[in-house]
Order: sequence, then structure tokens, then C-alpha cells
Amino acid sequence: MVNNINELAEQVGTTEEGLEKAIYKGTSCGAWIHPVENGVKVGSIVEGSDAEVGPYTLTFPFEMKSFWDTLQNIEDTAEELWQEANGEDDDLC
Repeated sequence: MVNNINELAEQVGTTEEGLEKAIYKGTSCGAWIHPVENGVKVGSIVEGSDAEVGPYTLTFPFEMKSFWDTLQNIEDTAEELWQEANGEDDDLC
């Protein structure tokens, strides 16, 4: 279980200060993460369109599987929206 932002950052392999960059750089869609009271919000803009994915809020405590599943959902949805806006032959990354 992840009980706070420091534990989340540690599970991701970074520090609290490096968490936003690690999530952005570690996802094809450039997902964002923002600390909120008692949790985090995650989402993504979809470049090349007016679409956004999320935000989704995860409230502490949560399991890392929930976090990774949420990020994967964001990635999958962003890819679908990217293809809708830019054509099936183009890839998000």
C-alpha cells in the first residue's frame, strides 16, 4: 500500500521532487501527476487534438497496481484519441 506522496515516489524510483518528471518522461502520452490533499491526480493532454484524458484521483492509501492500471488506462485512451484526431497510420510516440 502507498500511504503518501513520498512512498509513491519511492515506488516509482524517484523522489517527490522528481515524480512529475518521471511520470511525464515514463509514459508515451506524457501523462501528468499532481499531488492533491490525501492523494494524487493523474491525466494527460493529447497533443494534436483538443482532447484530454482524466483527471483521475487516487486517494491514499492505494495499491501500486491501481496506480499502474490508471496510468495504463490513460495511455490507452490517449492513443485512441490521438488516432482519432491524427489518423490510424500515426502513432502517439
